[in-house]
Amino acid sequence: MRTINVQEFHDHVTQWLRSKEPVVITKYGKSPLGIYYPASIKETPKEVRWAIFEALTDQIGERMKKKGIAEGQILDDFREWRMKNAKARH
Repeated sequence: MRTINVQEFHDHVTQWLRSKEPVVITKYGKSPLGIYYPASIKETPKEVRWAIFEALTDQIGERMKKKGIAEGQILDDFREWRMKNAKARH
């Protein structure tokens, strides 16, 4: 996985979108802004997938905490959505 700054990503966006290499995009080479992760996940080593998953779930957890949202609320919302959309999925 390569780390680049936002300016480099911007200047060569078509190159990165064609690439199969995941890229961490940073602000001034320090704070991560995001991750560009190509769709071919099967080719990505399991360790990289787990690191991305862990980073994303940590960020989601922090945002939920800041907004006062409990995990149970999310699960309830998901169950409700599934019940409403059950017919569409079958």
